[in-house]
Formats: sequence, structure tokens, C-alpha cells
Amino acid sequence: MEESLKQLFKEKIYSYHKISQVSFENLLKIATVVNLERNQVLVQQGSIGREFCFLHTGYLRAYISDEKGQIYNKNIAVGGDFVASTVSCILNRPSKFTLQAITHCSLLSLSYKKFRELLFQTDDLKSFYIHYLEKNWVIDKEEREVSIVMEEAQIRYEKFLKRHSNIENYVSLRDIASHLGITPTQLSRIRKQLK
Repeated sequence: MEESLKQLFKEKIYSYHKISQVSFENLLKIATVVNLERNQVLVQQGSIGREFCFLHTGYLRAYISDEKGQIYNKNIAVGGDFVASTVSCILNRPSKFTLQAITHCSLLSLSYKKFRELLFQTDDLKSFYIHYLEKNWVIDKEEREVSIVMEEAQIRYEKFLKRHSNIENYVSLRDIASHLGITPTQLSRIRKQLK
């Protein structure tokens, strides 16, 4: 496993909560490097998610497909994000969305079952996971929900670009529009206004 991947993984964990070197080494023992090509699926909607992953490089999207074939992008993950079908992993039920590579991706994949076993063995990993869940599943989720309801599409788009500055070079405008909860036509109008 390359050193840059280990270092970024450690930095990301520490951004939530510092863990001991022993705990970090235990995480590495259950981790494997996974490379996905563009459009390759990590978790298929309807299958059970079993991995908690750290996205080292690339872009992934989480999307929901309905019976009519309509697609809604639930989220776009960038290098440095954790990705998983977490509810599927916790409940051992089929995932309600697909996780698919938008570009070539390099990930560090941890068996969720083994990861959870480690969580219950050490307080520092529990603290990391609590902080991670609070930030991503409470704070960020609420801000996104409020933004979709209260903010105009242009503001949402500008905030999105501020968080992900080069994303338009890699992710289709259709996918970005879907993520923002607007149509590609609306996004095109917004982009013209900003130029």
C-alpha cells in the first residue's frame, strides 16, 4: 500500500478525531486497495453493502434509479471522502442506491463487519466514528436539506463549486444538476449568468 494513501487516510481520520497508532495499524490490517475504472460499480442498488471505503483519488456518485429508469444523484464523493452504503451495511439490507465511479478511482476498502468489531474494541475508534457520523449524517445532511429547500439554485451551485473547485472537469453537468436538485437546462442558464 503506497505511503501517500496511508497518510491521507490517517489525516482524514484525524480530522474527525485522533486515534492511536495501534488503532490505525489495526485499520490498515483489515484494509485492501481497490481500483475502479470509470463507470464501474462499487455497490449496486438492491445488493447488500459490505464495505466502508476511503476514496483516495477520483470521483464517485451515489445515485438512485426508479422503475422508470429516472436517475437522481444522491451524492457526489471526491478524493478524501468516506463512501459506503452505510444503512445497508448496518442493517444488512439491500442498498437503496448505487455507488459508481465517475472517473478512475483508488479506494481503501475495509470490511464493514471487521471495522465495526474494531469500533467496539477501542474507545478512540468509537470517538472517531461518532464524530464522523455527526459531521456527515447530521450536520452536513441537515445543511444540504435546508439548502435545497431555502436557497436558490445559483447559490447552491456556487457553494458546490467552492467545495469542489475542479469537479466540472471530471463530472458531467447532468450529474451535477441532478446532485443540486435542478434540471440540466437550469444549470446551463445559471452557468451563463455567472460568465
